[in-house]
Amino acid sequence: MAQVQTGTYPIASDVLQLSRVGINDMQRGISGSILTDTAPFTVVYLNAAIRRVQRELANNGITSNIRDNVIITGLTPAVGSDPNIQVYLSALGYFDGANVNATPTLPADLILPLQVWERQTGSAAQFQLMPRPQEGLESRTPGSYFGQWEWREDRINMTGSTITEDLRLRYEASLARIAAGADMTKTTIPIRDGEDALAAGVVVQYARTRGSAMRQEAKTWFDDEIYQLVNRYVRQDQRIAYRPRGFRSGSGKIDGALQGDLK
Repeated sequence: MAQVQTGTYPIASDVLQLSRVGINDMQRGISGSILTDTAPFTVVYLNAAIRRVQRELANNGITSNIRDNVIITGLTPAVGSDPNIQVYLSALGYFDGANVNATPTLPADLILPLQVWERQTGSAAQFQLMPRPQEGLESRTPGSYFGQWEWREDRINMTGSTITEDLRLRYEASLARIAAGADMTKTTIPIRDGEDALAAGVVVQYARTRGSAMRQEAKTWFDDEIYQLVNRYVRQDQRIAYRPRGFRSGSGKIDGALQGDLK
């Protein structure tokens, strides 16, 4: 986690103060008596809340932590020429159709890949976007490119290539966990304007583990904060003007497409 900064990223200590208010744990001071910054379970609750907020955002179509232009280099040629050969890149290494090589690997913080591009290693050529078929990879003899990719078994699966290739990834990344003993006053959480949702998430974890009668109230609070956070992102997206693509009929102009400066 980054050090304290100005802006709209919440600071962990502020999140926990709001959580303490939610469980009435500030009567003897802002540091609390139970949910203190240094209690061993506090950082566990906070990390759980971070994961849950990120997951809720993603499930509503909002990826709060996207990595882009991440280059994976040195994916060696497939071993063999049988059309049944598929290669894959996983957290454990690269399978070339015969052997699992220790390197390269998927990025350690990758949750889900969003887009994948390819190019020949060392070519300095532009990366080419790889399509993602809906019904699995096609069966073909390894050629001079991967051509397709499929996310299956937590791996990027591809048809084989006869040359060494690089991949360019765009993916949703996990947020780094806050370490035990971290200074909460110097720890920011990169979920913009997420302080209230994170605090509610901590209270949900606290109430659940104690069998508290406030569990449903905490869940309602959390759901409301997530709704407000998601709604803000949706409103922002609605300000972007999306124009439909035209479709060509015959060899003439594209039917229904905008012409001139707005096409």
